[in-house]
Amino acid sequence: MSDDLNQIQTKIALLEKDAKTGEQIHQRLEVAIGKLSDCAISLKSMLASQEQKLFKAEQTDEDILITLESRRKEWDIDLKELHSRITTNSRELREHQIQSENTMLNELRAMKHQLSARVGVLEKWRWIIIGGSIIIGLMMSNPSGNFWDFLN
Repeated sequence: MSDDLNQIQTKIALLEKDAKTGEQIHQRLEVAIGKLSDCAISLKSMLASQEQKLFKAEQTDEDILITLESRRKEWDIDLKELHSRITTNSRELREHQIQSENTMLNELRAMKHQLSARVGVLEKWRWIIIGGSIIIGLMMSNPSGNFWDFLN
């Protein structure tokens, strides 16, 4: 019995030692679980923060795309309006140029007609003067003619 008692005591001592070791392991596991819980909470808050930042970035990107699209549409409208203005101004300038050319041509024709009329009058006078000079020259070349009798 004493052997049995020694064995039982040894087993009890071993069990007590195992219980202490198990208790230490449980304490360490509790500390580790606490630290892991803190890490999980910290990761959860970091993840929520990153998700919020990602959402804001996506929202900003979407706003930028909307703004870019509206600016592109405004640019297209402005470009069409500018093209229309250029076309209109070009057409108006062409019409004004044609009108100015026609006006100048009409004025040149009127001046040509006036000059022709004036030159015609001058040519008549020239022929009258030349004819008169010829007559006077012929009369003077013949001193015995009627003209000298008329003057005397």
